[in-house]
Amino acid sequence: MKKQVYIISHSHWDREWYMPYEQHHMRLVELMDDLLELIENDPEFHSFHLDGQTIILDDYLEVRPEKREAVKAAIKQGKLQIGPFYILQDDFLISAESNTRNMLIGMAESKKWGTPVM
Repeated sequence: MKKQVYIISHSHWDREWYMPYEQHHMRLVELMDDLLELIENDPEFHSFHLDGQTIILDDYLEVRPEKREAVKAAIKQGKLQIGPFYILQDDFLISAESNTRNMLIGMAESKKWGTPVM
């Protein structure tokens, strides 16, 4: 029987963890710059899952506002997959209410950009 393998390009993005927020933020900008270049220049590249959160878009565009249209285009083409959450949550540290509201905000933000991943 022939086996089929699925590879999902994605990130696990913590806004702050083992480095200060500012250092993580600049790494995010580098990641997104490289990713948008790949999406624009490699027709064979299928898609990238942006860790289920939309705040990454705000963080990136804070530094690179001129990339807004490139981000929109990548989402519209299905090359950049966003949502359904606003931020990456820790299910063990928050309440069910917080988790639900995080998803509601994330869904609303995702719909502003395109279709959220479900």
